[in-house]
Amino acid sequence: MSAVYVNYKPENIVEDVSINVNNGINLSVINENNEVDIKLENEEYIILNLWASWCTPCIEEVEHLKELSDSNLYYVLGLLVDDSENNGKEFINEYELNYQNILKQENVEMILTKFSWNGIPTTLLLDKNYKVLKSYSGPITYDLISAYSG
Repeated sequence: MSAVYVNYKPENIVEDVSINVNNGINLSVINENNEVDIKLENEEYIILNLWASWCTPCIEEVEHLKELSDSNLYYVLGLLVDDSENNGKEFINEYELNYQNILKQENVEMILTKFSWNGIPTTLLLDKNYKVLKSYSGPITYDLISAYSG
């Protein structure tokens, strides 16, 4: 039985907590081989959102990301960039984020090396095979993402 890396409380932060696969948790973001491994249920797209607590445009897009996360079409994963874990946790609590986030810089950097991006916020729209369909620089909206994928 292999271990995977999954959520710990609070549930919207994903980090290095290893638990048994059979515990009914269906999300693993970083697997035992240090690879990004997102388990999708019905979602058709993955949204990777690069953000920081000090980034005003990041605040502007939060409600749109929450709405996208509530949709069965999108799996949203936030990646904290150039910021402290404590600031990230405060931001998550203050804006009541309902989607997964990775806060540890070494985990974020491991993921970011697989994609091209510049500046924050940056949002990447991926298909189920982690292929980047579209990259957005600056704040996104629900309509902007759904116009491409819907």
